[in-house]
Amino acid sequence: MNDTPTAIETQARHQIAERVARAASPRIATVPPRHRLAQRLRRFADRIDN
Repeated sequence: MNDTPTAIETQARHQIAERVARAASPRIATVPPRHRLAQRLRRFADRIDN
């Protein structure tokens, strides 16, 4: 058997490493733009009320 990794094995290792790195990184909660706008408008209204 040959000990040098083939192109497919190299690509598979690279993809696995990417997936592990992505899974290990903290998740950033994605909020829809409409929800972010509503939050900003509420904060703005609260500042006006106070």
